[in-house]
Amino acid sequence: MILPSYLQTVRNDLLARVSGGDILINGSVSVPVQAVEIASHPIAGIKDGITLQVSAQHVASVPVITSAKLRTRTGAVVAEKTGNIEMNGAQIINLSFVIEVRGGV
Repeated sequence: MILPSYLQTVRNDLLARVSGGDILINGSVSVPVQAVEIASHPIAGIKDGITLQVSAQHVASVPVITSAKLRTRTGAVVAEKTGNIEMNGAQIINLSFVIEVRGGV
């Protein structure tokens, strides 16, 4: 079992690392993270999970997002997702990344 205090430490660490980072879209377009927050709702099927909700400016040259990597300010990948998200003239990109926290032995 992971203690709530440890989960809070991980949340704080993720927020600090992702703030000032970017989202790498489709492997070629880097967009700075404008806002990041921890979602407070439970995650189905994951007991000790954290959902990062990230916002970034839309890039007109990217009409469809097929992959997104959330990176720290030093370029380390924190989380990634794939899919087929059509932007349809959206002004802001809002993505959620789910991270499962696991204890060590």
